[in-house]
Amino acid sequence: QEELQTFISELYVFLVDQMHVALNQTMPDDVQGTVATIYTSSEQLQLFAFEAEVNENFEMAAAYYKERLVREPQNLDHWLDYGAFCLLTEDNIKAQECFQKALSLNQSHIHSLLLCGVLAVLLENYEQAEIFFEDATCLEPTNVVAWTLLGLYYEIQNNDIRMEMAFHEASKQLQARMLQAQVTKQKSTGVEDTEERGKRESSLGPWGITNGSATAIKVEAPAGPGAALSILDKFLEESSKLQSDSQEPILTTQTWDPSISQKPSNTFIKEIPTKKEASKCQDSSALLHPGLHYGVSQTTTIFMETIHFLMKVKAVQYVHRVLAHELLCPQGGPSCEYYLVLAQTHILKKNFAKAEEYLQQAAQMDYLNPNVWGLKGHLYFLSGNHSEAKACYERTISFVVDASEMHFIFLRLGLIYLEEKELEELTEAEDALSEANALNNYNAEVWAYLALVCLKVGRQLEAEQAYKYMIKLKLKDEALLAEIHTLQETVGFGNPSF
Repeated sequence: QEELQTFISELYVFLVDQMHVALNQTMPDDVQGTVATIYTSSEQLQLFAFEAEVNENFEMAAAYYKERLVREPQNLDHWLDYGAFCLLTEDNIKAQECFQKALSLNQSHIHSLLLCGVLAVLLENYEQAEIFFEDATCLEPTNVVAWTLLGLYYEIQNNDIRMEMAFHEASKQLQARMLQAQVTKQKSTGVEDTEERGKRESSLGPWGITNGSATAIKVEAPAGPGAALSILDKFLEESSKLQSDSQEPILTTQTWDPSISQKPSNTFIKEIPTKKEASKCQDSSALLHPGLHYGVSQTTTIFMETIHFLMKVKAVQYVHRVLAHELLCPQGGPSCEYYLVLAQTHILKKNFAKAEEYLQQAAQMDYLNPNVWGLKGHLYFLSGNHSEAKACYERTISFVVDASEMHFIFLRLGLIYLEEKELEELTEAEDALSEANALNNYNAEVWAYLALVCLKVGRQLEAEQAYKYMIKLKLKDEALLAEIHTLQETVGFGNPSF
């Protein structure tokens, strides 16, 4: 028995040594004078870039995007991703170069055509914009977003007839797709309600809205970079007042071009339904059933489809024009999804008060939507109110359905737990950080905070491993690194070089 126990002890020591040898071969120690070379795939680089982007470390994000381009310069998606990043940072010239490069790699790529058109509008190259948008509709005649963007372009040009034609075609294609989806669903269940389908077809008109008369009202759009947001905010306030004072719906759709900020321009308010459609306008929000990604609804509009596309490619500068149409579209209106998008645009502009106001509106419409609580958590986190952020994040992860960005929710929740330095919450902190680490095990900050947790609970081996990965991934946060070193000296372990 004594020999057996001795053998087991020696075996354990041997296996631990071999584990460290294997780890050192994978990630060599700096003390050995070697440079860590960790292979990262294109997908991992994209995730790193997105994380840096969300954390507003734009310099690091740009480095990751450029690294992808260096590795695969002929990859069209890499150029689109970098161009979208440039759109977010409002470097429109660089974004245009990226989208044009993507288009040169594949002249039949629909998204490249649309993005080139959007940039042409933002840069006031209207002749080019028309070519790009019309090419997109010719290349893919069933594309709802292409027709909608073409209609928005004609609206900027005050070409009312072509605008109406483009919006009508977009609506027709959206109806056809929705009907096809319904038929497919009904065939799968063996039930087809032709009467209901006929009613819906007859009630829908241009833009996917109910038929009615239209008039046009001309307004002056103020100049300045903040004009788009201020107009929409003021319009929302006036709309709510009018709706409370009248049984009729708000019968205008206000639009503008945020790119033309140097001089006033005339913009039009279009497609005003008649009074008999009032109940349909007022009840439009009740038709919406929020889902996973910012309240995806059972029924949609050509404008919300376009908003999804623009938000995905970070064309926030263009979103407010489309939001104005969505606001009073009888099949759309101020839905939970609408308020979430609007809140997100204000968060990007650091207008936290307005963002909170719109998130309250979203919560009233769908209190159980995990994306509402996730975005509220991000709002409070960014504004420094970590106690409220913690409550929102905890509510978000309690839902059965995940929010759209769980990685950042887990990460930020773990950081809040550690900041509070309450020992009873270290387990929760470790769980949250472990979830974040499982989603991306190449995040230096996650490894750093895991090292802190392990140091505080006295797990030496795990603390050293987490610290080693943190060093190899080159943690940039000097304050966090100093905190770890201080705690290592206090507890007497955690640094393999001791």
